[in-house]
Amino acid sequence: MFMTTLKIEAIPKSNTYELIAPLVYITGYLENKIIVPKGFITNFASVPSIAKVYIDDNSFHIRSPAVVHDYLYSAQSKHLGYCRKEADLILRNACIECGMRKSKAGFIYHVLRWFGSGNYEKR
Repeated sequence: MFMTTLKIEAIPKSNTYELIAPLVYITGYLENKIIVPKGFITNFASVPSIAKVYIDDNSFHIRSPAVVHDYLYSAQSKHLGYCRKEADLILRNACIECGMRKSKAGFIYHVLRWFGSGNYEKR
């Protein structure tokens, strides 16, 4: 459950955004609080072109969950102790909580499992 709303500012001449306030999410999966800090840089969902037919990376259902997922994939969150699979599950569950169909959220989860390893802890 999101305890705060997503507040961002576009970074000029890039495809990224900066959080101008913390984003707080309570995981239904592990019942932990995740705080994405003010100043975190995100590009939201990096959807492979093959999956863009089915996944709208600009959808309300994915934006806030994608920020939490980006944070959990980043080296900045390493101290939180989430593995890649847990981060992917948290994204899936957060998308469902935001109103996404379970089948679509499951598809996103599997796309992440297949293609997401290259982005894990790169930022």
